[in-house]
Amino acid sequence: MCKGILFRIFLVLLLYLCKNVAGSPNMVSISVVGHTGPMIEGTWYELRCDIQNVAPDQLLTVRWYKGQTLLTDTSFNDSIKTPVDKSATYWIFANTTDDGAEYRCEAVLRQRQAGPQPPTTEMSEPLLVTVYCNCPVVLQPPAVVVEYGTSVSVNCSTSKPHFGMAWEVSQGAVDPQEGVQLITWNVPRLEEWDIKPLCYINIKNQTKPDKRHLPVIVYKTPDNVSISIVNHTGPVTEGTQYELQCDVQNVAPVHRLTVKWYKGQTLLTDTFFNDPTKTPVNRFATLQISPSRADDAADYWCEAELRLGPAAPQPPTMKSDPLHITVHYGPEISDCPEYVWLKEGENLEGYCSVTGNPLPEPRWLKAGKPIDPTSPLRRTENRHNYTMYINEDTRQHLMVFVMYGPEISCRKHITVLENEEVEPNCTAEGFPPPEVTWFKEEQRVYFPQRMQRADAGKYVLVAVNNSTSNHTLEIEVQYSPSDIMGLNDQSVTQGSKVDLNCTSSAWPRPDYEWIYHPEPNVRIVSEDGVSKLSIASASGNNTGTYTCIASNTLGKTNLTVRVDVQGAEALCPLIVNPSHVVLEYRGSVVVECNTSVSPSDLHWEFLNHRVNNGTLLVNSSQFKNWDETPRCTGKFIGLDTCTKHVDITLYKTPDNVSISIVNHTGPVIEGTQYELQCDVQNVAPVQLLTVKWYKGQTLLTDTFFNDSIKTPVNQSATLQISPSRADDAADYWCEAELRLGPAGPQPPPTMKSNPLNITVYYKPVINKGKLPATMPVFWGYPEVLVCEAEGHPSPVISWTSTRAEGGNLTITVATIENDGVYNCTATNSAGTDIVSVKVVMKEDYLPVVAGFVALVVVATSLIFICIYSIYYKNKKTGTYTVEGANLSAQNGNIAQNGKDHSIPMKKLSQSTICA
Repeated sequence: MCKGILFRIFLVLLLYLCKNVAGSPNMVSISVVGHTGPMIEGTWYELRCDIQNVAPDQLLTVRWYKGQTLLTDTSFNDSIKTPVDKSATYWIFANTTDDGAEYRCEAVLRQRQAGPQPPTTEMSEPLLVTVYCNCPVVLQPPAVVVEYGTSVSVNCSTSKPHFGMAWEVSQGAVDPQEGVQLITWNVPRLEEWDIKPLCYINIKNQTKPDKRHLPVIVYKTPDNVSISIVNHTGPVTEGTQYELQCDVQNVAPVHRLTVKWYKGQTLLTDTFFNDPTKTPVNRFATLQISPSRADDAADYWCEAELRLGPAAPQPPTMKSDPLHITVHYGPEISDCPEYVWLKEGENLEGYCSVTGNPLPEPRWLKAGKPIDPTSPLRRTENRHNYTMYINEDTRQHLMVFVMYGPEISCRKHITVLENEEVEPNCTAEGFPPPEVTWFKEEQRVYFPQRMQRADAGKYVLVAVNNSTSNHTLEIEVQYSPSDIMGLNDQSVTQGSKVDLNCTSSAWPRPDYEWIYHPEPNVRIVSEDGVSKLSIASASGNNTGTYTCIASNTLGKTNLTVRVDVQGAEALCPLIVNPSHVVLEYRGSVVVECNTSVSPSDLHWEFLNHRVNNGTLLVNSSQFKNWDETPRCTGKFIGLDTCTKHVDITLYKTPDNVSISIVNHTGPVIEGTQYELQCDVQNVAPVQLLTVKWYKGQTLLTDTFFNDSIKTPVNQSATLQISPSRADDAADYWCEAELRLGPAGPQPPPTMKSNPLNITVYYKPVINKGKLPATMPVFWGYPEVLVCEAEGHPSPVISWTSTRAEGGNLTITVATIENDGVYNCTATNSAGTDIVSVKVVMKEDYLPVVAGFVALVVVATSLIFICIYSIYYKNKKTGTYTVEGANLSAQNGNIAQNGKDHSIPMKKLSQSTICA
């Protein structure tokens, strides 16, 4: 136990020292020494990397980058351990390829093995390089790095007119040439170490040529690199100073050579050379080391690197073979404090560190007796003294404590009610005695505590001594369902999908129940503590209330919401039979109210009374007025309270129906407008009344009523007529009919009036077929004129002559005196008709024939008059005869006592006419 604790303390201290001793740089910046602004092509510039406040600087390496390409690195060998400001430099040769390039430097603080991995780094902001070229001589590439004995090729060009350009160089010179803008220095095998090529151009109008030197680095990689210990072979001794030597054979140029020293994969330091020799030479570098036991079996090696700058794609390197060292050091017991804490089951082997090379063999003693250090220790061996023994000078005494982790005794699950105080009865045993702490969701909690629903969950009991034991106790807090959430009224359009989500917080989880009117398009799904009622394609049948009930063993809660389906009629499952009743006044009828859905209440309301059953006796004698409506009301689960009523048509047939002519009695005159009136007494309802008008058996028309009065009233209907002679003796009558519809009695109840018989008077009309417009008569012969007329009442017929001047005319024997116009006039109370006849006298040259003819005419006329008189005896016409035998002739005119003579037809008997 002591070993583990001491090791942890040592590691923490080491990290603390490394953190405070190996200080990362505060700031790293890059700049151009002695220059600002754009660079000029073909010029060398020195870059400087400034690192502020870094320590220790012997662990510092500066890495140089162009873009993302690592160019080289710079190491420091100073032994200063306190924070200092350091600078590193790097030369670049400006050319057009550098235009727009970004240079950066990075400070890398190489930590020892105990330090943080990976090493601490700090990067500078980028330095943007702009390169201008004003020289007419352009070299491409502007500088070259070439291995000795290999080829090299460089173009020299210009854009200016000239009269000759050439390469001046000790190997591969190019003679002056005109008429070209580019010449190439090309050497298949470069074999000069200090070559200095020069391209010049004789520019026109210039006294001196323009020249451009080509920087050339000729290098050779080492033939061999090797590492050794100076003046020593075999194992090394801990704490002794040794010198390592790295030999580099036949390398050039020396001033570009860097020797890097490594232990394993760790770069220890760099060695640089300032020798200006450019030809191949042998060089060596040395490194002082003082090996410790930690270096045992370490591999040291060195690497020769030629820093040839950015013109070389990669620095040429060569590594030595590794130098494997063995470090001898004396026996030592470490990590064995006076008190050792071991876990039960652990042993003493390897606990105390025994070091030495060669490695010694220690012994373990308990109470002076040897023991096996690999035997596991039990808690019964707690507090015993042990001794690790190597020799008399190297021994260590230990007091061993055997630790065992906490053993927790506790239930895994308890159930409590909300607001109940809880104290878990949990214990933890172990050595050392463990410290017990309760956590919930990584927050410390304390018991006892009064539990709320939010306190339910998993509680972790953490018992800590030398180890940690955990126990999870799940505390279930039971509580009744809280108010329902997520459920709201909804108003949707017909055909929409409706989702009602019902959720309640409760433990145990609540069971959900829905109370609603069931329909085939309603579906309920409950999962994850939420009950979802879905309505597919909502219709009017889904309009209503939906109640969600959440319950568990501790209680229940509910919430009712409403769904309105716009544009659809809500369902009312009441069935009223009959729905329409036609009831005669003082009659009664039974109506039924039923439903296919179980209601919570079903009753009738009628005449301010409530009847709590589905059967209702409707007695019209109980009506207070004639507009009573029984209503059946039902309350249903999930549906709105709804009402359906019985339409009652209460009717009464008329007491009497009569017909008359308005403001008139007696006969009517043909062609005159009259108004018939039909009076219907004490009938209801008027709006269903129809008055039918008849002439004889012919229906003339109907009269309807719009009066909304439902109680019995007297009602009249009128009909305009204009009688003709064809209507004489016709019977007019009216009929009252109640249009009660299919629910009423069939045929509909009716009542007829007594017939109204009318007498039609019309003015006389003379039969013009019997009276010619001109009547010829023969002189000396008698003549008969017949005037017939039809009219009602019977007309009075009279004759007048336009030539009569108070005298009488006789046509017993016709003379010239009888010429003239005779008028027949027929008159009754309805009017008068007049017909004129012109009598014209003719002379007879055949008197005998005329006499005979006259005799025949007279006889015929007498016979005709007799027949006519008998036939028309009882007719409404009158026939009048002008006959000379019955009239006295005075002055040739028909006259009697000097006056016109008119004879009514009824006073002229057949015997008289025929005498």
